[in-house]
Amino acid sequence: MLRLTLISVLVFFSTLVRAGGIKGIVTDANGERMAFTSVIVKGQNAGTMTNAEGEYRINLKPGSYEINFQFVGFKTVTRRVVVANDFTELNVRMQEQTIMLQEARISAKEEDAAYTIMRKAIAKSKIHQKQVVSYQANAYVRNSILLNKIPLVLKKDLYRQNIKEGIPFLSESVMEIVFNEPNSKFTKVLGQKSSFNNISISDGFYLFDFYDPGHYRVSPLSPQAFRYYRFEYEGFFEDRGLIINKIKIIPKSFGEGVWQGTIYIIDDYWNIHSIDAETIENGLNLKINQYYSPVEKVWMPINQRIDFYGKLFGFDFVIKAQLNAGYTAVKTNPAFVEDIKIIDEKKEGITIEGISKNSLKNSKTEELLKDSKEFSVRNLMKIMKDYEKEERTRARANKEEAAVVSRELMIVEPSARGKDSTFWNSMRKIPLTNEESESYQYSDSVKIAKIEKRDSLQRDSLSKAWRYFLLNYDFKLKNGRYLHFEPPYTPFVGLNYNSVEGIVSDMGVGFKNYTSLGAKPRVRYNVSANMRYAFQARALRGKVGGEYEVGTSKLSVGAGNYIEQFDPNSLIFEWMNTVTTLFNEQNLMKIYSKKFVNIGYSYNEDARLTFSTNMELARRSPLENLQKIYRIKDFEKNGFSPNNPSNLELGESAFTTHNALIWQNMIKWTPSSKVIIRNGVRKYLTGGAPIITFIYKKGMLDANFDYLSLNIKQHVNTGVLGKLDYMVEVGDYVNDRSVYLMDMKHINNSYLNALRIGLFARYRLLETRMPLPEDNGAKSINLYRFSTKGAYLQAHVINEFKQLIFTRLPFVKRWGLKEDLFANYLNTPAVKNYIEVGYGIDGIMRALRIEAVSSFENGVYKRSGIKLGVTM
Repeated sequence: MLRLTLISVLVFFSTLVRAGGIKGIVTDANGERMAFTSVIVKGQNAGTMTNAEGEYRINLKPGSYEINFQFVGFKTVTRRVVVANDFTELNVRMQEQTIMLQEARISAKEEDAAYTIMRKAIAKSKIHQKQVVSYQANAYVRNSILLNKIPLVLKKDLYRQNIKEGIPFLSESVMEIVFNEPNSKFTKVLGQKSSFNNISISDGFYLFDFYDPGHYRVSPLSPQAFRYYRFEYEGFFEDRGLIINKIKIIPKSFGEGVWQGTIYIIDDYWNIHSIDAETIENGLNLKINQYYSPVEKVWMPINQRIDFYGKLFGFDFVIKAQLNAGYTAVKTNPAFVEDIKIIDEKKEGITIEGISKNSLKNSKTEELLKDSKEFSVRNLMKIMKDYEKEERTRARANKEEAAVVSRELMIVEPSARGKDSTFWNSMRKIPLTNEESESYQYSDSVKIAKIEKRDSLQRDSLSKAWRYFLLNYDFKLKNGRYLHFEPPYTPFVGLNYNSVEGIVSDMGVGFKNYTSLGAKPRVRYNVSANMRYAFQARALRGKVGGEYEVGTSKLSVGAGNYIEQFDPNSLIFEWMNTVTTLFNEQNLMKIYSKKFVNIGYSYNEDARLTFSTNMELARRSPLENLQKIYRIKDFEKNGFSPNNPSNLELGESAFTTHNALIWQNMIKWTPSSKVIIRNGVRKYLTGGAPIITFIYKKGMLDANFDYLSLNIKQHVNTGVLGKLDYMVEVGDYVNDRSVYLMDMKHINNSYLNALRIGLFARYRLLETRMPLPEDNGAKSINLYRFSTKGAYLQAHVINEFKQLIFTRLPFVKRWGLKEDLFANYLNTPAVKNYIEVGYGIDGIMRALRIEAVSSFENGVYKRSGIKLGVTM
């Protein structure tokens, strides 16, 4: 039996080694190699595309085949070939298509012929999207990242990690796909290969769907396309007996999410033959090329190439993604593959009897498409809208989740990463270029070097790990737990300076069973402690805390004697305050002493709903600035301000030591219904939904107050107008018998605090630089001047435009610059009807923005200014 098994294995491998096929080079009429040319095996739904050097290779069983070579703008070349046990070399030279015009234009006022073609294609786009009920596919995916330039400051560190300029990081995968409508996809990864530490970036089978109207990218086939694009008819050519219309896509304003390029539409069928287009994504260039081929009467994308490139933070990079798919077992919806005639009533007039409104209302889509063979553009679009309503009705009747956008399940075979060269020679659809081959050779040399050093590294690994631990790294224990250490001797980490404590050393230790980057177990826990010593104040403080999390619930406890900022949510970090205190004579961080014990509970079912409650008993004491505050440079116009800042409603906010019991509750709700299910995990898509937050806070003992607030914020895609963000919050202290500064509502008038809710949600020109009584003419920043203990209303809105003034110029958008208009409103007992309006240019050098702002109070002009800040 063993002998028979060995013979079978040897026969199998000898078959692979002897497997034949075709290979060759594709060139144009001038002999130039043609990259990414589609090579299709007729009748087999199989094929490939040439690599960047114009080379191709297809594994085929012995037999006779008909091969089609296709490239946008070139005549399709068909060759017959007989394949034996070896590879047959088949080089092909392609000729450019002769583009013909159907008829001369009569006058300049006549509408371009492209508009009729596009109206018909748009009307039928939903049909094309619904044609396929299910399919299976064998896919080959190859992605690469090439760094043409690395910033000098990072070059040395990245070189140590074997990341170098000019050597691509390459990843390729072979997978099987099973798709079922409307959104179910199963992926089995059969093979993985990577040139960088076995990290795969090629496991996804994702095709751009230009039949989908799009939200962030507007498809040329969207019903809203004519608001974003102009189209120009450039002629037609014949391909295998079909007329292919060449349409130029001209954006009215090129920029984020708007395409430009060429789309090829098949006459009478009105589907995509191929598309070559580009857009801008976050200030970077995104190019895509798709080629479609007929499969079971349906044209499906078989080859896709994406180039994503640009310059960012000193990096000059190119990301390439190539995908080749061969479809099998394609099942179609018969109603959507029927041949129908579409009449453009705007251009061609109504030459058919219109379908009655009663028929449109009472007939099912399949029946209408079967009984009627001619439709106007308007009627067909109405029919497909009704069909989508029918789908939702059927889903509810079958108790299906209509809100599920996609269901994805992916498994990676255990042997996927161990496939040898025999597997890849047989399954790699696109040959490697010389550059890509060098990437693997470089990776192999690095692996050999690591193996040679393994023994010496093992001897030093434990001591090296402890050294990293002492430099503020997590240290992994053998049982899968982690020790965390925050060193008290590292400047700007545990060693800082402030105007109250002077030089302060803060040591933190922790023990946990997870890391922020790794997979989190269902049961998670974290125990931490801090010890803090202030040298000039000669004070020792400390605190301990712990968290225990099971599934969606988390319990937290804490106790200690420590310092706290008056705004507990402030993002003025200690290292920032160290810099501003020593180098700019501004003590931004305002603190008090707190002896406390607290307990909290939070529940987070998913991204839609969060609930938390927290109770803290604290003895809070004031702290004063040191008599002598050190500074490296003395600024005449700056000065240190009191640690207990003044407030418009409290006056001088110095307080006496007191006890407070604070109980706070929060409910955050995002009314989103769309969900992605990936490997059994549900992820709700909350990006465009409003986020509603309700807070109730109660102060007891020496503190005595009741605080309520309601906050709503949302990000909205406003179509041709761009993107809009808004935030509105209303609140009141319905009981304000005893409210201390740390219990007040703090107004966002700095970049740092606005980070919590969005950089747009802040006030630019509220007067925060106050005269200092002890320093004549000197001023300081007071972030607590406008904090309130009364009823308030604050609102912020900003709209980033696709085009406004400078962004109408194409080169400005290619620089990644964006323009926006914004407005802010504030009303409190101390500040009445305060309004700011402004204009901003964002994305300067990918990191900065500049704003021009004017402010008004009670309808009276107050001031204007120019503000420079970080990008939003």
